[in-house]
Amino acid sequence: MSAVYRDLDLEGVLREYQPALHVPSLPAVLAEYEQRGTSARAALEHRRLSYGDHPDEWLWYVPATVPGAPLLVFLHGGYWRRLSADDGCLLSEAAHAQGWAFASINYTLCPSGPLDLLVDQSRRAIDHLVAGAAALGHDARRIVVSGHSAGGHLAGMIAIHDPRPAAYVMVSGVFDIVPIVHTPMNDDVRLSLEDAERLSPMSRIAARPGVPCITTWGEHETGEFRRQSIEWADRWGSIAANGTATAIEAPGRHHFDVIYDLVNPTSVLGAAVSELVTNL
Repeated sequence: MSAVYRDLDLEGVLREYQPALHVPSLPAVLAEYEQRGTSARAALEHRRLSYGDHPDEWLWYVPATVPGAPLLVFLHGGYWRRLSADDGCLLSEAAHAQGWAFASINYTLCPSGPLDLLVDQSRRAIDHLVAGAAALGHDARRIVVSGHSAGGHLAGMIAIHDPRPAAYVMVSGVFDIVPIVHTPMNDDVRLSLEDAERLSPMSRIAARPGVPCITTWGEHETGEFRRQSIEWADRWGSIAANGTATAIEAPGRHHFDVIYDLVNPTSVLGAAVSELVTNL
């Protein structure tokens, strides 16, 4: 078979860009996300806030215990087709325990809306959190945008557009989405090759003076997810004005459970994120 993306043929793209093929049970993974998110909302105050008029344009917000705290924003994964801000709440208790405010962003899922809409929603959610910082109680100058998988892509699309966030943490992100055109996910995302090129932040990284970025992936992920994370960090770090770019492999983790290390300060990733937030 001939190459369809870089040096990968169609079989290679399907293997590399379908992480569900590499875990025993995707339904079990998603059930755990749901259970952890539900438990967190039962244990801790979560405010549901609207950031727009569309019924999907809302977020969960957890205030910090002291005013002026940093805010960790999370954009969930699901290849733009699954999950919601409810699932993103699985991180809220651990973020709160470190003294941070926390926000889990909801957005429309494909195919109910085009990917352009999801990008616009993510950017407007950040607008809302910046504009509302004083009223909500977090520090608008210390907003950290994080995202997992497709959420990492959306975080990347924020990074090339918005100079205001203080730092980024991209967890198993996909920043060049051209290969998605060749996968079954595109039945829902409905990207043309032109769309995929236009909506790939990898080639559009901008100068963000002093803004650090962490990219990370699980030890047991495919080579392409590893490559994309390393390439994003390399390109971010190659811009002299930008803050430090750090690429971290999460030991023992795969594509779906690496997210748990994000706010676990005893893990390699979580310790790096805690240090990043502390130094903002």
